Amino acid sequence: MDFESPDVERDFPGLYASESGSGKRSQDSDFSDDAHDRSTKKELLIGKRKDKKESKKDQGYAALEGESSPEEDLDVKSPCKSKKSKSFKFPTIKEKREKSREKDSKEKDKDKDKDKEKDKDKDTDRDKEKRKELKSKLKLKDKKKVKVSEDVTESVEEMPVFGVPLSVAVDRSHCHDGIEIPVVVRNCIDHVQDYGLATENIYKISGIKSKVQQLRRSYNKREMVNLCDYDVPTVTSLLKSFLRDLPEPILTTELTPKFEDIACVKELAAREQELASLLLQVPTCNLTCLSWILRHLENVTANESQNKMSISALGSVFGPVFQTSTRVVTALLSHCGALFPNVKLVRYIPPLSSGCTSLPNTREAIAAELIKQDSLLNQIHSEMNHGYTVRSEELWEVQRFITLLKRKLRSLEKAQEASSQAVDKVDSVAEKSEHSATAAPSTTLSKIAPISPSNDKIDFQLQVWFTLLSSKLAKLAQLMHNLYPVFK
Repeated sequence: MDFESPDVERDFPGLYASESGSGKRSQDSDFSDDAHDRSTKKELLIGKRKDKKESKKDQGYAALEGESSPEEDLDVKSPCKSKKSKSFKFPTIKEKREKSREKDSKEKDKDKDKDKEKDKDKDTDRDKEKRKELKSKLKLKDKKKVKVSEDVTESVEEMPVFGVPLSVAVDRSHCHDGIEIPVVVRNCIDHVQDYGLATENIYKISGIKSKVQQLRRSYNKREMVNLCDYDVPTVTSLLKSFLRDLPEPILTTELTPKFEDIACVKELAAREQELASLLLQVPTCNLTCLSWILRHLENVTANESQNKMSISALGSVFGPVFQTSTRVVTALLSHCGALFPNVKLVRYIPPLSSGCTSLPNTREAIAAELIKQDSLLNQIHSEMNHGYTVRSEELWEVQRFITLLKRKLRSLEKAQEASSQAVDKVDSVAEKSEHSATAAPSTTLSKIAPISPSNDKIDFQLQVWFTLLSSKLAKLAQLMHNLYPVFK
């Protein structure tokens, strides 16, 4: 903008004065109001120019705002938008008091919060302690409740039938009819003898493992087992598992090498004699169990046409079961009849249990049942002495059966004594009547004299009636004898 143009003078009249006047005024008073007004007007014009330039710049910046990056928008700001800095002021006493009060209140709040947190921690600790106490009490209750079951499981685990020496298995679960064999072996043999001799590939086919394990648990717990509910392969697998789990071979570890040497002998007679002499060294429980198993396998080979199991096939199956070679098993099977001539397989009848309602009727059957019940009672007592209390309820049943059997045996003995006394009386009466009849002199009376029939041809009741009749006839004959002289 040109300051000397007429437009400026029109807009701002009196802005420029003459040089003379200006010089004088400047010389007279440089600090007058007019001079101050003039300088301010110039400054206003210069400020307007600057404002216009800045507005133009702002317009240019506004046009370029769309092209700028977001980072530049954040960092770069137009000078017109910049905030003016506040002047620093010293705080007053009131403000200081307020700030101190605020600080005190904040510190109090913090202390309260800390106290609350401590209380919460204490509460949580108390709750945890209470929970621990409750858990400990519950555990104690559970332990008390589970003690019986734990004792039972421990006792069952302490007194199993499987996986123990054969002598121990016989003591824990033996047959009560006098044959020292584990009940497992006896039941398996009886089941196969009744239902499995004609089964094809018997002892080769394995049963279901879950069922075999279930049977093992049942025998370990001394439970009543009905093998008729299972198939033949499961029963044969149970027998093989029992023999396989023995810690020592059934032929013993000491004698097994000797059996191996004897099995290599080719002469049958010499091999048979050596086997018989070596079997005498085997423990009695092992020998009894071995004899029953070999006798059973002999019956299996007798049905080879149906089950297709020869001696060699059974030897290959039972070699690992006996923990020996197939040659030893085949040798024992081939000489089984000569080695065990007195062994006969008899079906095992267990002692009477709570489900039985009838008792034996004969003295012999009652005596045999009493022997079984006494054996069972002794076994239960020995188990209870070792801490096995599962069969405590069965103890009372066994004692009840023993008392019932003894009562019945006494009643039968009394009845037999009474019958024998009656027979003795009848015999004495008959003898007296015969003696009186022979003493009568008359022939007529001798014709009336009784003729005693033989005891072999008549019944007991007929004999009683005959004796009574003969006694009456004897009295009548005596009366006639007394009256004979009178009539004469």
